[in-house]
Amino acid sequence: MTYLKSLNPVQLKAATYGKGPMLVLAGAGSGKTKVLTSRIAHLVIERKIDPENILAVTFTNKAAGEIKERLEKLIGDKTEKIWAGTFHTIGLRIIREEAGLLGLKSNLTIYDDEEQTLLVNFVMSELSISNKDLPYKTVLWEINLAKNNCLTPDEYARKSESDLKAVIAPIYKAYQKKLTSMNAVDFGDLICKPIQLLQSNELVLKKYREKFSYILIDEYQDTNRSQYILTKLLSSGKANLCAVGDPDQSIYGWRGASIENILKFKEDYPEAITVKLEQNYRSTRNILGAANSVIANNEDRIEKNLWTQNDLGEPVVAEECLNESEEARFVVKNIKKVMSTDPAVRFKDFTILYRTNTQSRPFEELFFEEGIPYTIVGGFKFFDRREIKDALAYLKAILNPDDSLNFLRIVNVPPRGIGKATLERVHKISGAHNLTLYEAFRKGKRDNIFGESANDFIGTFEMLRAEASEMPLHEFTSRVLDITGYEDFWAAKKTEEADVRVKNLQGLVASIKNYEATHKRATLGDYLNLVSLMSDADALEDKHNRVTLMTIHSAKGLEFPFVFMVGMEEGLFPHKRSIDDETVEEERRLCYVGMTRARRRLFLVSAKHRSAGKEVSSQLPSRFIAEIDQTFVSRKEYIPAGTAKDHIEAIRKLLNPAQG
Repeated sequence: MTYLKSLNPVQLKAATYGKGPMLVLAGAGSGKTKVLTSRIAHLVIERKIDPENILAVTFTNKAAGEIKERLEKLIGDKTEKIWAGTFHTIGLRIIREEAGLLGLKSNLTIYDDEEQTLLVNFVMSELSISNKDLPYKTVLWEINLAKNNCLTPDEYARKSESDLKAVIAPIYKAYQKKLTSMNAVDFGDLICKPIQLLQSNELVLKKYREKFSYILIDEYQDTNRSQYILTKLLSSGKANLCAVGDPDQSIYGWRGASIENILKFKEDYPEAITVKLEQNYRSTRNILGAANSVIANNEDRIEKNLWTQNDLGEPVVAEECLNESEEARFVVKNIKKVMSTDPAVRFKDFTILYRTNTQSRPFEELFFEEGIPYTIVGGFKFFDRREIKDALAYLKAILNPDDSLNFLRIVNVPPRGIGKATLERVHKISGAHNLTLYEAFRKGKRDNIFGESANDFIGTFEMLRAEASEMPLHEFTSRVLDITGYEDFWAAKKTEEADVRVKNLQGLVASIKNYEATHKRATLGDYLNLVSLMSDADALEDKHNRVTLMTIHSAKGLEFPFVFMVGMEEGLFPHKRSIDDETVEEERRLCYVGMTRARRRLFLVSAKHRSAGKEVSSQLPSRFIAEIDQTFVSRKEYIPAGTAKDHIEAIRKLLNPAQG
């Protein structure tokens, strides 16, 4: 049991605990991934649990990959049998296995935000509801929120207590019907459909309860209502549930996550034991002390005493700059200073964290000017580019020809002379005979009612469908781009922008080839699912020597030697929507998460003045800086040392002198 020797006594207790529910309160940097992998290895090696009977749920696919990688070193090929992934990947696996019972086929499509938006617009158009009268973003938000709470269209309609919800209810119902007819699901469905199946089918519920005798859920504090229900359904049999998380790092309430799930774990599972991982292995004592003194101001938490044996380290730096340009210059100056004093430090050791993506601009401009390489996480992603979307639409439609949304996208891309009149005819055939657009095109071709362009297109499409399984994925993708003329379409333009698009298409083929190298038995559907379920954190690669810029939300689960938290101002962080509101506690947790990403140095930077369009506003330093115990921070006089209450009162006096 050499894999257990590196664990501290508390980690060992969690890793070797026997049957029954367990809550592992894992403080930042306390080695929870090591505990999770050690527990799974212990179950397989010592307790002789079949890996097929273990379910491990993580917050990101990247975290799942890390767990699998570590497990392969401990239990070898048995790792492949473990169900490990995010709630969404696990839900998708259940849906594909039980597709027939859900009225779906296993070659289904997962719709992303853009596809969801197109479908909502289409449904609203059919129902003669104008986007001016009811913004599609509002409709989409309500639908996603309903699915987070596991409400079917009928349940949503019954609970529609406002006029707005009453109008959205029929849109939601029509939207869901269209999804099913296209053999497609959205992100919410990946959790809701398994729940609906388990609740309505006793045999299926029994099957999965018996299958998963041990369940481990990571980041339990960030589960939403539907994820909570799915966990309860699967763990209510003989399963032994191990929930791992930290209420102090619950930062997704704005998208439906409920901190109550972890705070009330003992109420749901009264017989559960609680294990607290309180030793931090990541940060210096100064960084950890500063973070602890901030989070201690929250009331909605479970008390922990996070500590470390690491060096004291440099004090946390709190710096106020004149404006956002000077803020960027302060960061660059300190990056250069650190690198000049320590030759081993590289650009990739630095990260800049901000509250909103709009804050990246001054840093991008100055980094370009200074020749500092950087990468932005959560910006305009590779898979969101037009040419990549078009190429993936071809692959999605070939895999799932019922997907009329993506089929319609490729019909005339590149332009091939299929005009409006032809498409109107196709839609008419589709409606009259209850056919998908693909089936309507086929019928039109058989009945000889189309011109040469439409017939050639459908002939090419059917040929590609027949070839899809006859060659490696990357070769097939190249074939699609070649036969459809899509790559030549961009190459013929001979512009700088078009050249970039061609290179991106070639990059897509290369990425698929790399994927095949590490996933030997992967199918086209497997690759498309991977792309659909990829998060910002999953896309981050540390092999490039670049400074990383990202929001604090995107940094969850990551760590860096040097961290700059910028925009530390009232109204920005905490965000103005949270000031004097109970959600300020979530903002404080977000601050705590950002601070605990740092291993060696932490810089908290603010600006006296910040531009917002044409306007320049005067800013006040964040209350979170004032909450830091002065023992741990090097601060200028402008930042008061005191309680949050004192600081907020000082802010109010500055804003309203007459009330002072």
